[in-house]
Amino acid sequence: MGAQIVQDVVFVLLTVAVFALLGLLVKGVEKL
Repeated sequence: MGAQIVQDVVFVLLTVAVFALLGLLVKGVEKL
């Protein structure tokens, strides 16, 4: 069951990272 928890945590971290990168890209485009 521990492996499943790790997979869920990794999935959440990846999702948050993707949204963070999108936010940075949007801010970068606005600066241009």
